[in-house]
Amino acid sequence: MKKVSSVKKKWFMLVIGFALLFLVGSMAHAEKYKVEISGLWAGTNPYSVAVAWAKLINDNSQMVEAIAREGRGPNVDMKSIIKNPEKGKHLVFFLVEDSVWGASEGFKGWKQFKGKYNFDNFRHLSLIGFTSDVLLTLDPEIKNMKDLNGKSVVISNVSATSAKAVGFKKTFELGGVKPKYEYLGMKSMVSSLRDGLVDVVHGGVNVLGPGKFAPSPYLRELFATKKVYPVSLNKKDVLEMKKETGHPGAVVTFPPKAIDQYQSGPVVALGKCMTWGANKDMPDKVVEEILRIYLANISSFGEITPAAKILNKKTIAAIGVPEKRYHPGAVKFFKKNGIKMTSLNALGIMD
Repeated sequence: MKKVSSVKKKWFMLVIGFALLFLVGSMAHAEKYKVEISGLWAGTNPYSVAVAWAKLINDNSQMVEAIAREGRGPNVDMKSIIKNPEKGKHLVFFLVEDSVWGASEGFKGWKQFKGKYNFDNFRHLSLIGFTSDVLLTLDPEIKNMKDLNGKSVVISNVSATSAKAVGFKKTFELGGVKPKYEYLGMKSMVSSLRDGLVDVVHGGVNVLGPGKFAPSPYLRELFATKKVYPVSLNKKDVLEMKKETGHPGAVVTFPPKAIDQYQSGPVVALGKCMTWGANKDMPDKVVEEILRIYLANISSFGEITPAAKILNKKTIAAIGVPEKRYHPGAVKFFKKNGIKMTSLNALGIMD
């Protein structure tokens, strides 16, 4: 009886062993979780980081597979998630808090969703960089807001009711300024200024570090071929605009010569953190995995695109929003790694 029992035990252990081998093999060949990373168009900071990040994920993750693509901005990606909830489990997209605010306010294009969707579901994952919408002109006589009366000013590449446009228009209104507004796509806007078809446009200026700034890549040709003069907003009016509207944009003051050699005095602009965002439905473990790879390679992004030079372990979570505006998976990741969710101002990188 003992001999039979011993044989049965050996066979039982053998079966268990094969089952474990099968299970391990199945896990090794399990389909990876697919993530799509949507940056802006090719040549922009988010797109460059998206492409690099997707490759790093594919090279270093056993559980996530990523693909990067050109995007059309936060509003388009947020609407695609609302219309197709399943997409919210797989899409990482370029996000700014201004866009979430604009959606919550029910600006044009968002009214159909107001009261039917919780915009708080759109959460931040990590910092990409910080940019400011600085007013730019080729006319040296236009220096401040008061000089914009009657001038053709492109204040948005979306519409008159985008968060960016509302921020500018309300600021001008409070300052008693009445420009002639125009709305153009980014490339058309820059070429129109270059060709003298408009007087003033807004352009991105990136913060690279304490006291270090640089125009966004799409402005390089303009700055290289023309004398570009930054135009300052009135700080008092910007602060009043924020108070009246709740606009989340940051007020940034660039010291003389910070933007280019033709900047004769301080220039006030409306800034914002550029971040990676995701819907709350994306699994926490997926968010933690892609952030693990983002952090491990964070210094490499600054070699690819200017705005990412600001990235390091301290700034990865310096988005300047409450903890509840971060994705739960991001919160878990940052706390596990001893990373404080803070702001660039608190870190002394910006005034």
